[in-house]
Amino acid sequence: MSSSVLFTWVLSHKEELLCTLVFLPLIASLLATLSSTLNPSKALGFVCSLLISVSFIISCLLLYFIASSDMQSFHVVLWNFIETGQFQVTFSLMFDKINAIMIFVVTLVSSMVHFYSIGYMSHDKGFNRFFAYLGGFVFSMLLLVGGDNLLILFIGWEGVGTCSYLLIGFWYQKKSANAASIEAFVMNRVADLGMLLGIFLVHVTVGSLSYNDIFVALATNPPSNMITTWIAILLFIGAMGKSAQFPLHTWLANAMEGPTPVSALIHAATMVTAGVYLIIRLAPIYSLVLHVAYFIACLGAFVAIFASLMAIVNRDLKRIIAYSTLSQLGYMFVAAGLGAYWIALFHLFTHAFFKSLLFLGAGNIMHAMNDKLDITKMGGLSQSLRISMIFMLIGSVALCGIPPLAGYFSKDKILEVAFTQHEYIIWAVLLLGAICTAFYSFRLYTLVFIAPKNHNEHPHEASKIMLYAMLPLAVLAIIAGLFHEQFSHFLSSALLPVEIHVENLYLLIALTLGLVLASILLAYMMYKKGYKEKSHYNILHKILSNEYYIPQLYRILFVKPFGFVSDLFYHIIDMGIIDKIVDSVGKLFLLISYVLRPIQNGNLSSMLRTMSMGVVAILMIMLLYFILV
Repeated sequence: MSSSVLFTWVLSHKEELLCTLVFLPLIASLLATLSSTLNPSKALGFVCSLLISVSFIISCLLLYFIASSDMQSFHVVLWNFIETGQFQVTFSLMFDKINAIMIFVVTLVSSMVHFYSIGYMSHDKGFNRFFAYLGGFVFSMLLLVGGDNLLILFIGWEGVGTCSYLLIGFWYQKKSANAASIEAFVMNRVADLGMLLGIFLVHVTVGSLSYNDIFVALATNPPSNMITTWIAILLFIGAMGKSAQFPLHTWLANAMEGPTPVSALIHAATMVTAGVYLIIRLAPIYSLVLHVAYFIACLGAFVAIFASLMAIVNRDLKRIIAYSTLSQLGYMFVAAGLGAYWIALFHLFTHAFFKSLLFLGAGNIMHAMNDKLDITKMGGLSQSLRISMIFMLIGSVALCGIPPLAGYFSKDKILEVAFTQHEYIIWAVLLLGAICTAFYSFRLYTLVFIAPKNHNEHPHEASKIMLYAMLPLAVLAIIAGLFHEQFSHFLSSALLPVEIHVENLYLLIALTLGLVLASILLAYMMYKKGYKEKSHYNILHKILSNEYYIPQLYRILFVKPFGFVSDLFYHIIDMGIIDKIVDSVGKLFLLISYVLRPIQNGNLSSMLRTMSMGVVAILMIMLLYFILV
């Protein structure tokens, strides 16, 4: 099929293709749900994976179409969702240049994670149930990014939150998994309340939740600065929860209790980037309130270094990568806060590939080490896990921002934007974050693969299907950054371009690259002979290893008072009042039945007398009623 014929066919079927793309994961989820009580079936895993792969192929076709045509976007109205008074919302989808990138990333990473999970979860009794949750998550994520109004986005937003709760707590037999899933769910609900209030305020102000209507109203009849500020703040609170920004960050590291493919999908490439997508999607709002946007940039810079420092001292394989995700989300928010929306989306794009690659590589290591996670108790895996080692090296180098891998092009541009806008403090913090990133990445890599063996396991390489699923991610982690100019051109009509003029640009790049390489060399030199336990740790190490004591502080300020109040209400109100009222009603009926029991004595004469007395009583009541009326 020639390109012109393909273009014409996609043009005539674009609405059907978009609907198919979004709803195929739901079909996969329903198929797995219907089979969830049956024996684990690899065939089911392949069917679900192929359905997600078809969604990915369709996303490529639509991306090709939107890039090749003059059309900026198209919409599909499925049905009138809510019609009540002045409030009218349609259940409708859209496809434009912004969500084209997101849909491409979501479907690609989801496809690879699905195939990887066939091998990773093959011996798990909940295999079918896992694919049911996974398909539901992908559907919700596509609804989030594919909806053309804030209500559909919010439905997808809550959908991914629910599915993440199910996936994090997938091994519900473990108390730690249950606790982590509840923490993630509750903390996101707190943030989502702010987002919901922001959506209400948007409708009250604009009279619509459609993106187009909102943007037209902002351009023609903008609300007061105070209202716009509150809208931006409330919506950002929702983004803070989903993207685990301080102080709503503690759930992300604890969410590593879920299966590793969940970490690769949810906590690297899709759900945690939903907050960044929200800010980019609503860029016209944040462009009007620069003080809120600047706060977002400052918070992002703080989180970038805040998470990196925790990763430096942590020993848990998956938690280190989770803190890395948290740090990179900070970089994305810096770019968005400084108005470089396309660069924020570009870093989201490149980060998805190398971070999901790292998480899946961590899954290979866990399989080889019987699910052990302490990197100080590993070492010497370079012989047994050669391919996984190469994949982890590619992911680590891309994460550190070494050219020509993907992370270099996106991360370096964020630093350049901060420097260009004379935000030297933010730039310095991000540079320090990049140095820390290089150190903890190669600390992990050195202790796992290069350091002397420090375990009694017999490691083995992952199955072929797991390695094949990682291959496309590894290739994209290498080459994705090379398309930065095409990426910028593609989004030039959808997002405001950013001018980057840095004198002595190459000197700035050389400085960053030199410090990063020095940090990598330092990590290698420190840990090539293995991890050495220290009898005394300094105060900074204790603070970082205890996550700044923030979880303990939350337990004191929120968990314990809430538990005390709940216990008080349980004993005084629930047991002392409500239960006693219910018990009293039951006892009252028992008493009445005891009093009336002699009537039902089986004596016909007695029962006839009682019935006659009842008839007389009814007649007397009726007579009295007619007399009084």
